[in-house]
Amino acid sequence: MQQPLILAALLTGALLCLPKYQADALLLSDLPTPSFVMDVRALRKRYGISSTMTPSLRLPRHDVVLLRPCGPETDTELHAHTATIYGDTSTEEDTILLDLTDKADEAALAYFHASVVRSRSDVEDDDNFRAETFLAELDLPLSLCGSDGARLVLGLNNHHVGSYYWARSAGAGSSMDAIGIQFIDDTCGDKGVLCWEDEGGPIACNSNDGKRSEWCNFLRPSDTVQLVPMGSSGEDALVAFLEKFGCIYGVSSEGRPMGSEPEVVCRWRAK
Repeated sequence: MQQPLILAALLTGALLCLPKYQADALLLSDLPTPSFVMDVRALRKRYGISSTMTPSLRLPRHDVVLLRPCGPETDTELHAHTATIYGDTSTEEDTILLDLTDKADEAALAYFHASVVRSRSDVEDDDNFRAETFLAELDLPLSLCGSDGARLVLGLNNHHVGSYYWARSAGAGSSMDAIGIQFIDDTCGDKGVLCWEDEGGPIACNSNDGKRSEWCNFLRPSDTVQLVPMGSSGEDALVAFLEKFGCIYGVSSEGRPMGSEPEVVCRWRAK
């Protein structure tokens, strides 16, 4: 009789020791699309910033400063951590010179967060698309991606893609390429399209580790993906998003359960 009681007591104690997570936390999947998202965890790691601080951001080529956010940690009304652009109340101590150049040996800091508008099955009878290579049309306009374009990556959030589950990578793995896939206009005007680089599709384009790209075959409308600004166009893309949507968002997996999607921890908003 005592053994079940002892086990129950141990279980209760273990549950009490578990970290508490806010049920109303705003997550990456709650954000509107398209959005420009900064990985705050990667930002802090690259610049050696304390985990308790979110810095002001200086964009050197545009001579713009996004002031350090301040406010509540989370807010379902999207008022968490607002900041002002073109202001001048930041100090050198809390401002970093932001470099958004896409570097192969470093985790990306910036991502485009986008939704699938049309999938392979939606365009089977549409002659404007190449059925052999088409994967998905996104709600991310190419004009917002900068002159160097964007590349599809494994992404920041773990979720089901259609009927296929793909556990996205964490940390630097989040910005690893989905091999063999390109993001182009493909006769859609300014609408971006994901497609295989070769008409041989996944057989010709995939690496030996097919999982890096295989999940893209299962994309369905309303699924979300992340892309990284290529080359040196990240800063231009950031400013374009600020001008069009008024803000960019900061997300982080710090303090989150392992494997869960990142939480929205701040936003920088245009004046």
